[in-house]
Amino acid sequence: MRDSLPARGAAFLHYISVVLLSVLFLLPHPSAALPFFDRLPKFKVRVLENAKLQEWLKDQLNEQRKSSSVLKSYDDPQDVARYERGTLEKLLRSRGYYDGRVRQTVDNGEILYRVVPGQVFRIKSLEIDMPLRLKPGFPGVGLQVGDPLEAVKVTEGVKKIETYLSENACLLELDVDYKATVIHSEHAARLEYRVAPSPEVRIGQLYVEGVTSINEPYLRKRLQLSTGDCFNRAKLDAAKLRLLRTNLIAGVNTEVSEPHDGVVDITFLLTERKHRTVRLGVGYTSDEGAGVSAGWEHRNILGRGEKIEVETRVNEVKQSIKTEILVPRFFRDDQNFSAKAEASNEERDSYDAESVTIGGTISRRHTKHRTFSIGSELKFSEVQEEGEESENYNLLSFPLGLKIDTTDNLLDARRGATVAFEVKPYFDLRNSGTRFVKNTLVATGYLTGDDVRFDPTLALRIKAGVINGIDNLEIPADERFYAGGGGSVRGYSYQALGPRRLIPSTVAGEPPTLSDPIGGRALSEVSLEGRFRFTESWGGVLFVDGGNAYEDPQPSFDDLYWGVGLGVRYMTSFAPLRFDIAFPLDRRDGLDDSSYQIYVSLGQAF
Repeated sequence: MRDSLPARGAAFLHYISVVLLSVLFLLPHPSAALPFFDRLPKFKVRVLENAKLQEWLKDQLNEQRKSSSVLKSYDDPQDVARYERGTLEKLLRSRGYYDGRVRQTVDNGEILYRVVPGQVFRIKSLEIDMPLRLKPGFPGVGLQVGDPLEAVKVTEGVKKIETYLSENACLLELDVDYKATVIHSEHAARLEYRVAPSPEVRIGQLYVEGVTSINEPYLRKRLQLSTGDCFNRAKLDAAKLRLLRTNLIAGVNTEVSEPHDGVVDITFLLTERKHRTVRLGVGYTSDEGAGVSAGWEHRNILGRGEKIEVETRVNEVKQSIKTEILVPRFFRDDQNFSAKAEASNEERDSYDAESVTIGGTISRRHTKHRTFSIGSELKFSEVQEEGEESENYNLLSFPLGLKIDTTDNLLDARRGATVAFEVKPYFDLRNSGTRFVKNTLVATGYLTGDDVRFDPTLALRIKAGVINGIDNLEIPADERFYAGGGGSVRGYSYQALGPRRLIPSTVAGEPPTLSDPIGGRALSEVSLEGRFRFTESWGGVLFVDGGNAYEDPQPSFDDLYWGVGLGVRYMTSFAPLRFDIAFPLDRRDGLDDSSYQIYVSLGQAF
């Protein structure tokens, strides 16, 4: 019998309090050397009658204190004050205050900066020196006579000139500079932009050198450059980037010949990347025990970026081997094709399953962040549920998918969001009555406070699933939804949550017992994490997970089992190494044997 709602709420608050107190106890004391800027003296910035400038200067000093290695070496507040005074003076000039003055005083280890900005220097004259034929169409630099001489806006003007010339001229060398002459007596400045003289040329011959095992026409197509095109340095850089994004090239250099008859020849000097990788991995969870994985990958098996990957994973409850082939730019630059074959053996508490799966998927990138996919999959399996005869299935499915991804990092996202939706109809070729549709939706979101101590990231994951078509027990056990475990609700054993069957007692007068979880036709999960960075290498996590599986195809977020926990992260060059310990808040007598679960693996939980 589950606890009443008030009791569960009290337990939840109790566990959260324990976790928070534990983490606060483990955090470094303010006097410790972690992070270093906590040891810097406090400061105040005062600017008379200009609150907006005052707040901006204060924010800029705070940002500098987070990253300056010079400040890290200072112990004397006077040294810190002198260094930051210079910074404030530079900041004033960048906003057009060329007569600004800064005075600093140090009292009881606290620094006070008094700022007298003076008058803003304004643009007295503005000249743009560029080829005469291009001047009539130029929209301007975004500045005019009378505007303040602000460094950011001045450099933005350089970029606007460069962008305009890249799109409208074929200059061999694009060199844009500016000169600002400050007139202190007038609180003004003369501003001049200059484009260095350069001949206009077109592209002649294109050469690709340095590759041995990569198909050269395949690389030439990635350049998106042709003989006769207008020469453009920006397009040249974009071509180099496209070559690097094939993951076949480790380095790209270019040589541009001297102009001849109005054209230049371009040679791309490439360094091939090593195409083979061998991977080994280990992991541990309380519910599945220790596990190992091994993989081999070849990223250029046929010379055009085709990738083949073989991977095997072994732990106490599942053993599998999988081969996958990826063909990039399948008939279109925005389309990939993948084919896979997998054999696996599972020995779960509620069922045993042996299966062989083969399939193929075509995915098309509709926009930068949106991808559609369609595929076909055939799965041969033998499944034996607890106390039942084994059954054979030949399941043919046609998965349809949509994924939207705006995150900044696949294995350690700090910003952005993802939404993945899949509709997967199944047909059993052995039994025409076994037809069902499996629908799954997973959404994640990430928000990081860069200006807050320890760079906290708030991460949220929501997952829901529904299976329609046939009754729960007619669906193969290894295709039903289960909840619990490291990728679901931490604190509970793997697949420990969800519906169970009543098993009649063989002894007269004794009540029936509950079976192991049988899986369900619906799933609801929600996870919330607070992630913190204590140093470049170490971080921590506080998390809350909730979830459940249901016999009826009606997912609900009202009747969830909750778990809480904390973890440690070590940031490797590839992905975070995570160690989590989680505690179940709704521990069930006779069903949840352990009061905690431990998880060790590579990459964030989601």
